[in-house]
Amino acid sequence: MPKSSAPRRRQQRLKARTETALSRWSAVLVLGCALAACIDEPAGARRASGGSSGNAGQSSGAESGAAGHGDAEDAGAAGASNAAAGSAGEAGEGATAGGVRAQPSAGCGKADPRPGTSSDPLTVAGHEYYVKLPTDYDADKPYPVLMMFNPTGNPISWAESYAGFEVTGPQEAWIRVYPTMADNASGWGASDVAFFEPFYEQLVADFCVDQARVFAAGESSGGDFVSILGCEYGDKLRATAPCATKPVAAYPLDLPTQRQCKGEVTAVVIHGKDDSVVSPANGPRTRDFYAALNHCGPTATPVAGYEDALSNCVMYRDCDAGRPVYWCNHGDPNYSGTNHGWPAFAAEFLWTVFSSY
Repeated sequence: MPKSSAPRRRQQRLKARTETALSRWSAVLVLGCALAACIDEPAGARRASGGSSGNAGQSSGAESGAAGHGDAEDAGAAGASNAAAGSAGEAGEGATAGGVRAQPSAGCGKADPRPGTSSDPLTVAGHEYYVKLPTDYDADKPYPVLMMFNPTGNPISWAESYAGFEVTGPQEAWIRVYPTMADNASGWGASDVAFFEPFYEQLVADFCVDQARVFAAGESSGGDFVSILGCEYGDKLRATAPCATKPVAAYPLDLPTQRQCKGEVTAVVIHGKDDSVVSPANGPRTRDFYAALNHCGPTATPVAGYEDALSNCVMYRDCDAGRPVYWCNHGDPNYSGTNHGWPAFAAEFLWTVFSSY
């Protein structure tokens, strides 16, 4: 499948932009934005569904972006971010980013855990994965975790190379985890769901994880999988970001008659408005599913810094406290002009939102 023609240059650009954004976020805090007040305001939304179910075609999202938008001080309109650099990573000090204390896992205190690599991955329940530890990893400090689920037909290293989280910021604050599906040709699907619990339990047993701050994102079939996890494992995940999804028959987007979710997550739903691979239809349906789950209201507020056509993000309001729903109906032509790939703004936007918790 096609890959980005210049991933190194993109990562360099994102690194520079992230460093600039982090300094600005720190300045915002100094000027007086109280983090808990910023993120505790109920926010989120539900709008009418945008159409019928999308095509069932599988695809790779290999041409990815690793660039973000400029200023993000007001991301979340009433409360997504204003997070200072390292706010997520400070949880090991007993900090209460997002108003919730860190929940250290059984893996805290375990010296020299084996993270694996893309060429020598770890295994659990018939799946492979590897872990990237924060700079100067401290086995006694619980860290937030970001899991990134790759698209169909791509190697296990896809997310590390193209999703945009191997830059200043995430590298210092988060444990990044890169799993791959059991059948690369078929992609992530209903048959993979049983893998998640032993995968999660192995992670929290081997590494010092803040179990109050575990995040999952995915693109294409990886996005399908993350959308499923946000309902089935909402008691283990704090926030999810499904991107470029299609329907999965065994897990219909239907509440409450066919799905009984465990807990609630912040949901950042990302979908191309003209996606020509899986069609645009499943994005609004996924948005509405999580807006209903989180009891959101009917209005939305544009996210400052992400209002242009390439991102087009809004935050729906009046959701259950601390569980907003974001909707990014973007126009990024990534993945060979199909509007189906992992968009360029996604990594920085998710870093902004997730770091506020």
